[in-house]
Amino acid sequence: MNLNSLKIVESAARHQNFTRAGEEQFITASAVSQRVKGLEEQLRFKIFQRRKNAVSLTPEGEEFVRKVREALDRIVAAGLEVRRREHEHMLKISVLPTFATRWLMPRLSSFQEEQPDTHLHMSTSYDETDFRQGDLDLEIRYGDGRFPGLYSEPLFREDLTPVCSVSLFRRILGDRPFTDMHPSELSRFTLLHSDTCTSNWKSWLEHVGAPQVMDEAPAMSFDSCMLSFQAANAGLGFAVANRAYVQEDIDEGRLVAPFRVEHPNRMGWHFVCPKGNLGSPKLEAFRAWLRREAEKTQARLDERKKEYEAWRPQLAAE
Repeated sequence: MNLNSLKIVESAARHQNFTRAGEEQFITASAVSQRVKGLEEQLRFKIFQRRKNAVSLTPEGEEFVRKVREALDRIVAAGLEVRRREHEHMLKISVLPTFATRWLMPRLSSFQEEQPDTHLHMSTSYDETDFRQGDLDLEIRYGDGRFPGLYSEPLFREDLTPVCSVSLFRRILGDRPFTDMHPSELSRFTLLHSDTCTSNWKSWLEHVGAPQVMDEAPAMSFDSCMLSFQAANAGLGFAVANRAYVQEDIDEGRLVAPFRVEHPNRMGWHFVCPKGNLGSPKLEAFRAWLRREAEKTQARLDERKKEYEAWRPQLAAE
């Protein structure tokens, strides 16, 4: 017995009119009549008594339609229950594109192992989310931590360092040790800029006392940090990157970070959500996992920072 036919019969019984039922179901009155007739042949009793401009239920039809409505109500309720359960376990997050690909994605498998029943739905955007619209649970935002009206928790700060491919370094500077490179020598390389992080190169060069490189070095620009990192991997020049984003490339020998000076930016990444969302089991599980992963990242950055601080006086002397 076709479910659509049952819905058509219920609609016709409610309106007591095949034409109105057809309009509601987006079919013709003739199609309604044909579906009803087919059901009546299956059931071997008349559901409707036909009149000139209306129809009415037969006694058998009244009993049948009552049970059809009960069944349709149960089907709708079952669907709503499934959706409710899915919503309970679905965690919707919005993340900056570079953060998603460079930091979050490589770590997500451990969250899946911890919370196998939680289903993540991730979207990426450079725009801040208006939590009053839609059903987003949380967002990872970049900034100084001041997000009015929202709960904000710092994950880790940004430490900037220039990186390039090993092959490019060797082509320009030969077999010298990576750490022998002086910041002023960046003028011999193309600087890879990002439209989303426009001040990073200027800020880092001023931090190490080599601002003139901005005017001396060739430049290439991209519309995202992610593309500038890919360009660095491709040997097109030096990108200035948050070390947390490129550590895997450094560890696996695709990129080299020759300077032992990293510039601590006052900005960083933050867990952000409406205060009313706090306490949700799925959100709290993700927040706890995220905090642990961020602490590992920050500890590694701090360890590198201590190494570099010991080297800074030597750099200043040069």
